[in-house]
Amino acid sequence: MNIHELDILLRTKTRRELYYLEHPGIISPSYQDMQRKVVNGREVLYFKLPALKEAEILIRKDSRFTDVPYFVHSNLNMNYIYSGKCDFQIDDRSITLHQGDVAVFDQDVVRRKLYSNEQDIIVNISMSNEFFSDSFLRRIGNQSLISNFMLHVLSEHSGSHDHYMVFRSSKNPLITSLFQQLLLEYYSERVYGKDMIRGYLHLIFTELLRLYNEYPKEQMIRISADSGETVIHMLQYIEEHYQDCSLNQLAQEFCYHPKYATSLLKKLTGSSFKEIQIQERLKKAAELLLETEESIQSICEQVGISNQSFFYRCFKNIYRMSPKEYRQRKKGG
Repeated sequence: MNIHELDILLRTKTRRELYYLEHPGIISPSYQDMQRKVVNGREVLYFKLPALKEAEILIRKDSRFTDVPYFVHSNLNMNYIYSGKCDFQIDDRSITLHQGDVAVFDQDVVRRKLYSNEQDIIVNISMSNEFFSDSFLRRIGNQSLISNFMLHVLSEHSGSHDHYMVFRSSKNPLITSLFQQLLLEYYSERVYGKDMIRGYLHLIFTELLRLYNEYPKEQMIRISADSGETVIHMLQYIEEHYQDCSLNQLAQEFCYHPKYATSLLKKLTGSSFKEIQIQERLKKAAELLLETEESIQSICEQVGISNQSFFYRCFKNIYRMSPKEYRQRKKGG
């Protein structure tokens, strides 16, 4: 299959789409017997995919010429707008995604998908909780504190699951290319296809998070807790002042008591202020080990760690090797 054949496949009307065209305004009869769930006081359709646990990843094209009443998914769900647009109502808030945009929904995001026309082709990607696990988070890597936080709240370790992220990626040609390759692999059913699909999804998430880091105001990140947005700003502050920022300075910046500031970080990220700051310092140190020939002592001082023995111990705990070994292995020495 090539890109032209993929385009024809996605634009060809399915049997269900022909049914909706012949019966304008009708809601899918399958919804009558579908399991329901009460979320935030509202009864909604509960989409469960039994085959997902074994498959890990399922991809399908949403049916056009109809709308979907309020619903949630039993798993992490991504929507890619291949063509046209998609109108959502998310918790009674209207959001329109355009061609090239991407939305990632946690399990309990209550949403409704409005009527879609012929040119509105939405690709629905469901990922099992097993797929979106610690191994996935580790493979994404330490893109930034914000990236790690957003992935954390979407992971199975999060206490609540009504988070979502909307990425305005329509002008990003790499995102378009990655989704094309992902869909070609999925529909071609070639050998090693599953591994390739996993790889493309990792690349897609990484590029989306990079897009957020570069253009944060254009993206839409919804963290359910009232303090979620504050934590994002706190993480940005730590990222910018990782060398010399103290807990008292952070607390003063956001008008919190120091104990409350670190407990809030712990609650929503799983790490205290000190742990987050050390992680950020070590990430910067790892970059300097690869990008410069400076001594390890000099790098310690640059990232704000005065005790070299402490630096070695923390570095080895995170990277499973000494700074010297890290530099040699990564540089191929």
